[in-house]
Amino acid sequence: MKSNKWIILVLGIALLGLTGCEDTKVEKVNEFDVLVEYLEGSDGGYVNNMGSWILASGALNAEFDYSAYTVFDLRSSEDFASLGVEGAVNVTLSTMFDEADNVTGPILVTCYSGQTASFAHTLLRLKGHDAYVMKFGMSAYDVSLDKWTSNCSDQYAGDLVTTASEALPTFDYPVLNTGFENADEILDARIDAAITAWGEGLLIAAGDVITDASSYNMMNYWSNEDYIGHGHIDGAYQLSPSTLTLSENLSSFDPSGSNVFYCYTGQTAAASIAYLTVIGYDVKSIKFGFNNMNWSELPGHKWSKPFGF
Repeated sequence: MKSNKWIILVLGIALLGLTGCEDTKVEKVNEFDVLVEYLEGSDGGYVNNMGSWILASGALNAEFDYSAYTVFDLRSSEDFASLGVEGAVNVTLSTMFDEADNVTGPILVTCYSGQTASFAHTLLRLKGHDAYVMKFGMSAYDVSLDKWTSNCSDQYAGDLVTTASEALPTFDYPVLNTGFENADEILDARIDAAITAWGEGLLIAAGDVITDASSYNMMNYWSNEDYIGHGHIDGAYQLSPSTLTLSENLSSFDPSGSNVFYCYTGQTAAASIAYLTVIGYDVKSIKFGFNNMNWSELPGHKWSKPFGF
């Protein structure tokens, strides 16, 4: 009998211990919610309020004053040494933050075409730096650096449609697992992940998307007027600009991947997917945007072929 009483006592103590553990267990934070609410702030956050972040330069604006900015050049060290803006700093996506910490004024980011620079400037902005992008990158600086002219075409004009958009899809949000609970720490970890993702390839050719459109959850980031008026890739949804928020259209992206996001030049898309990548989405931007699909159709937002080719 005594033996049974001891067994009952031990079991009771064990159960009491388990109950105590349950009472003191701390729930893990939802990192996605913490990060996005922090980045959205009270006005939707930077990605929804970019404003005049693309600045004219080179052949597109001969009067542009580079000296008003610290210029970050993301091209290779060899190309940077060959020809670049006087006083510019050669950086990578990883080293630009250390350089930015020593800058007191605005930063102007450039690269070959402006698309990597657009991605980079968003990351800098998310960390509080006053960053801007050189329109069309170093392609607009000198004729010898022109990457745009050869990539402007009407090659997919016949593949575009003018049908109305279907209703945007709705998905669950991504799950982030950085191991941090503080928004700043989560952000730093996710910026590192975004830099890695860009290096692995977040730009995709228009032809690859058009020939396999049904494989993608595709967003056209224009007004409905332009979506219908200019034509769009068949199957692409119309996603209104400045609606990448919890209360609007973030849920339209698939957390499992296969998202494509495109605009006129690829620069706004690259800037926007930087944010989307940071908050946990796998989303690609179309190289050179609509300029690579139906250049002649665009009245603006286009490479003007300033060098006469």
